[in-house]
Amino acid sequence: MKKTGNRFDIRHKETLTLFLREYFELFFPDLVDKIRFETARFLDKELIALFEKDGEKLSGEDQQRITDALILVDVLLEGMEEQIFIHWEQQGEKQDAFNQRMFHCFCGIFFKFKKPVFPIAMFTDSAKWRKPVKDTYTISLCGYPINEFTYRLIKLKHIPAVEFEKKAAKNPLAAAYLPLTDYPKKDRPLIKAKAIKGITGVEQGPKRSVLYSLIQQSLELNPEEEKKFREIIGDNPMFKEAKMLQSIEEVGMEKGIDIGMEKGIDIGMEKGIDIGMEKGRKETARNLLLLNVLTEEQIAQASNLSIEEVRRLKQEVEGATQK
Repeated sequence: MKKTGNRFDIRHKETLTLFLREYFELFFPDLVDKIRFETARFLDKELIALFEKDGEKLSGEDQQRITDALILVDVLLEGMEEQIFIHWEQQGEKQDAFNQRMFHCFCGIFFKFKKPVFPIAMFTDSAKWRKPVKDTYTISLCGYPINEFTYRLIKLKHIPAVEFEKKAAKNPLAAAYLPLTDYPKKDRPLIKAKAIKGITGVEQGPKRSVLYSLIQQSLELNPEEEKKFREIIGDNPMFKEAKMLQSIEEVGMEKGIDIGMEKGIDIGMEKGIDIGMEKGRKETARNLLLLNVLTEEQIAQASNLSIEEVRRLKQEVEGATQK
């Protein structure tokens, strides 16, 4: 089990929580019809307890930093409904003996719950491995095989970007993961534009906010690349929606999302995002009102607020500027 303070890793776990079906549609499409996603339960506390040593409990801070996921879900196996565990881990770097660590986790989960375990490790680092990480762990003695363990290893950087581009229209998760796939360095601004375009079909709210934040953290552009990115979304009509989404974030929504996400760690992820989104929407509307370039209807559409709420904020803004 991995502990990390990296918010990028935490963002990946939040994405899995909100897009579990889409995740399997993207990486394990043959299993989608067998899994009843509506029954999925994320058992973080059970996972934490499983690896506490000698009854010594982890601190609240350490618990927040754990980015593995343990999911209990119903599946159909040979016509019979059964429960299985999915053990998922996002890994930001290559590590020695990683296959052995996955095996240890598998053994602990199976020993505790006596149910089938489907282990997944997704590597999100930017390196192209010359020597791959082993996805099996074997034990033998004097030529006699004792055990062979296999887990599903996903290495995003080894997937051509074009594969996810083709899937982005139907699966927004493919768009969000696009920055972590394989493409020429010169295409970084274009890839970010395509990624943002690919999530504009997601209804505004917690889900889209998490995907946007994941894209931002996955692909941080330098000033020259950022200029090229803005030219792409500004000049090309096919990126019109991406430009609007980007503009909304620039005038304050991202700040609101981050507030909500941080609170969400303590009071429930989705509730936290909603709090941040509400603050972000109002901050967005206030900033757009101060710019005085859009109509009330356009601001309502951009901030996902009602006309009445925008008009109340307008009165507040006008009152503050007159003082």
